[in-house]
Amino acid sequence: MPGRLSFRLAIFLICLACFFPVTSVVFAMHAGEEHEEEELVRKQDEQLVEASPSKSDTSFMARVPAGTFKSGSTFVENKKHTEMCRKHDNSCELWWFNDEYPDKLVFLDSYWIDVYEVTNEKYLEFVLATGHRSALDETCESDKCREGNLWERNSFPPRIKRQPVTQVSWDDADSYCKWRGKRLPSEAEWEKGARGPSGSMYPWGSGSPKQRATYGRKWRGVYTMTDVGSYAHGASLYGLFDMAGNVWEWVDDWYDLKYYNWRRKKNPRGPAEGEFKIVRGGSWVNYPDTLRSALRRWSKPEVRYNDTGFRCARDDNDETKKN
Repeated sequence: MPGRLSFRLAIFLICLACFFPVTSVVFAMHAGEEHEEEELVRKQDEQLVEASPSKSDTSFMARVPAGTFKSGSTFVENKKHTEMCRKHDNSCELWWFNDEYPDKLVFLDSYWIDVYEVTNEKYLEFVLATGHRSALDETCESDKCREGNLWERNSFPPRIKRQPVTQVSWDDADSYCKWRGKRLPSEAEWEKGARGPSGSMYPWGSGSPKQRATYGRKWRGVYTMTDVGSYAHGASLYGLFDMAGNVWEWVDDWYDLKYYNWRRKKNPRGPAEGEFKIVRGGSWVNYPDTLRSALRRWSKPEVRYNDTGFRCARDDNDETKKN
């Protein structure tokens, strides 16, 4: 009997000895897999951080110095604007431009603003890094609407990589600018950047938009818009390109028809709320009268059009430190 017990005990000890190496290998394998997963997640996080732009990068931006500028239009100027409008549309009425009145000297702190409209290639960087929606309108129910979608998923024809991105809502534009460590410009900042301190009619002055802007076109797909910065003589006093034509540009402010009657004279930021957001600058489809830098246009923030894009701005940190 004792011999059998000794034999069974020996067998048990041998099995136990065999079990621990096997389980140790299994545990080690699981631990290794967990370590590999953690390392993969860490590398992915590092790639996202590397993909995010520097929060202090002001490359391809222009600094607009602090000071006053003429914003809006006088009653006499609006009468002239009505005459310009009637050259292309007999239904134009003086009251259409009431939201530009009265004109006012507005003071703005210094700020930075993009030299160029945001391009398709720059917007694609944002989409790939964040998983944000592509620049297209998924709500289209007609072929004409779908023709305006130049993107297909996360790609687009090489020809348009330097053209301004379109089919973006106000929220899309706002999200992009924040990802870049920037923001959308206020309406006043956009206007000063376009008109300069003296309040010129167009970014370049009062001359014809010919050879200075992309306008008066019909839709021709990838051949409709031009690469940003194509017109050297169309830049504003501060060196900003395409502030007239190519695409309308979203700004930060809500729209109010009578806002110019009660806005403050220093750093106005628009109404606290509203139904429409403001777009500025005119686009490839518009006539010269609509390219005026004082003209205000509104749009629902959720819509996406093939004639609307944006550019970003940011506070001037040096100026902020002084105040």
